[in-house]
Amino acid sequence: MSIASPKSPADPRSAQSRPRGAATPNAPQIDAIRVLRQNTKGILASMVVGLGVGFVANLVCDFVYPLYSDTVLFELQPAPEEVTDVISRDSRTEEAVERLGQTEASRILSRELLVRAMNHRDITTTKWSEWYLDSSGVFVPEDAVDDLEEELTAGHRRRTNYFSLTWSTHVAEDVPVILNRVAETYIATRKAADDEKFEANRQTFDKQLREIDGQITSLGKEISKFLTDRNMTSTSEERSEMLLVVEDTARRLGETKSLLTLSQSRKKQTEDKMEGRLEPSPDDIRTAEEDPIIQRANTQVQELRISAETARKKFGEGHSAIRTSEAQVRAAELERDSIKEQILKRNLNADFKTFSDQVQSYESLLTKFEKDYATQSERLKDFTANLSTVDELKERRERLLESRAKQLEVLANIDQLKAREDARAVKIAKRAQTPREKSFPQLKYMLPAGAVLTLGVFVAFVFIREFLDTRVRYATDLTAISGLRLLGSVPDLAEDPLGPKKIERVVRDAPKSVAAELSRQIAGQVLKACGQNSIKTIACVSALPGAGTTAFVSNLADSVAASGRKVLVVDANFRRSHLAAAMGVDAGSKGLGDLLRGSCGMSDVVRPAQGGVDIVTAGTSENRVFELFSTPAFDEFLRSAATQYDLVVLDVPPVVVAGDALTIANRVDGTIIVVRAFQEQRGLVQRIVGQLGEVRAQFIGAVLNRPRNTAGGYLRKNYEAMAAYSGS
Repeated sequence: MSIASPKSPADPRSAQSRPRGAATPNAPQIDAIRVLRQNTKGILASMVVGLGVGFVANLVCDFVYPLYSDTVLFELQPAPEEVTDVISRDSRTEEAVERLGQTEASRILSRELLVRAMNHRDITTTKWSEWYLDSSGVFVPEDAVDDLEEELTAGHRRRTNYFSLTWSTHVAEDVPVILNRVAETYIATRKAADDEKFEANRQTFDKQLREIDGQITSLGKEISKFLTDRNMTSTSEERSEMLLVVEDTARRLGETKSLLTLSQSRKKQTEDKMEGRLEPSPDDIRTAEEDPIIQRANTQVQELRISAETARKKFGEGHSAIRTSEAQVRAAELERDSIKEQILKRNLNADFKTFSDQVQSYESLLTKFEKDYATQSERLKDFTANLSTVDELKERRERLLESRAKQLEVLANIDQLKAREDARAVKIAKRAQTPREKSFPQLKYMLPAGAVLTLGVFVAFVFIREFLDTRVRYATDLTAISGLRLLGSVPDLAEDPLGPKKIERVVRDAPKSVAAELSRQIAGQVLKACGQNSIKTIACVSALPGAGTTAFVSNLADSVAASGRKVLVVDANFRRSHLAAAMGVDAGSKGLGDLLRGSCGMSDVVRPAQGGVDIVTAGTSENRVFELFSTPAFDEFLRSAATQYDLVVLDVPPVVVAGDALTIANRVDGTIIVVRAFQEQRGLVQRIVGQLGEVRAQFIGAVLNRPRNTAGGYLRKNYEAMAAYSGS
């Protein structure tokens, strides 16, 4: 794989996807299911202990604090819809019944009612009343009510028409006395309130009835006076006659208007014909031709035409007799036409005179009808208005009469409802009896209560301990640190189903194990980050010793080398060098310290470690000087190694105990932190991540090493699935 050479320490690196400053922790995440599964035995043990606690508590309470209780049951009766209903039908909604039940339950617990109940002489016969005697031995009801208000419970029973009153005390015989007295006082108070309400309603309706009677009498007088003042006797017949007269006048008025319009049109047409603006109609011409004078002229013209035709046959064309006859015919025709014109004018003059007379007659008649119609309409209008007023007054009287009848019916219903027992809203459905068994304690409740209480205490303790434990234990603890990318986790060998012998180089020695598979997955994440950010040299660090950095370096190198890349691992831990032993080479040979001292070259310190991986050990002990990491020789070594290898991985000492770890991190391209589960604190890891964010190298992410106690959890199932798949 070709990756760009590393940059010098002076070169600025991109700040993208790189944490700067201290990492900010998110709220710790607790997997409740995992916590409960890990404490299954403790949970079962706490429940067993709780059963014992419940049994002992039952014995103690039975001797020290026994209680007897009972309940008075009240029924919310539906009101009859009609007075005549034999059986009342309940049409109330469940919500309305529940609201009414809660209201009555609150009313029965009112202090005024309880004081009234406690003043009854039956109360003083109970043992309970002895607790409320004054210095002179007199029962004090107010003191008793103070406790009753806290001890009595009342409430509606869901999906029923019942509400209940419950009370507990130490003497069984006192229970029915107190409960029944309170119930009877409540019923008596409720009945008195209902009677008072009935009476108040009756007085209200009685008053309204008297007011209606007065209004009816007043309206009757007003109607009589109105008819007398306007001389209105038979209102309906008189209005009908007036309406017929108006309709007849309106009809005649319309007919006259039509005839007038027709006469005016004919008069205008005749005038236009007389003045030549309009040609005579065929009817006019036909009427003129029917005149005897025109008929005689037509006969004469016809005779002359016959004579001329006879002469033409006798003498032939061109004879003088023919010309004379034709001249006579033309003269007769001209004379006939002249007479025809005179007759037409005469007829038109006669028609004009006739139409003019008709127009004048119709106009006079129209004026008369219009005046009669206006007079009759005004009279009808006034009469209709008066009639409307009378009808309105009568309608008001009818409405008042209907209201009066309803008021009488309501009064009768009130009297009948008051007499009916089933019209009462509440009745006692069950009275309190002397209880035969204790209501507290009861073993069937004390045992589970003890178990639940003890279980709750234990679970609360477990979760509080889980919350207060600030160690990094699971992957979720690392993801809670912002700016930190979790590359993966490597399980403890004890939880690997395939049981590899050692974790170092497990990818090479036990390639089908869960640890090897997870190491390969982490290597894939690392290679992806290297490709995206041009990283060739990686420093693997930890917070504290024993985190497993060396084992991680060996498995990362084997995983990358298996893909055909050239990998070099470098032991940069001059304090406690373990990488050589993990990779199977001699730890006492020349290595990085000797190279940085200048006592040997690059080729002298690089050794093969099998599996396609080369290694540079820490070197001889006398040359392991920490300050050499700050020299140009170390920078030159990194540049040379990055040129010859696709990936260079450095095993670096823990940050907390070795300051040279951050020095190395400031010279490589990328850093990875290995966190040992159940060892490092979240705050420490957070601080180290913040420090790695301040150096030159790109912070790639974190690896969680050896998380345990996953049996029965999600990780365990994943491990088993990996092992089964790899072995198949």
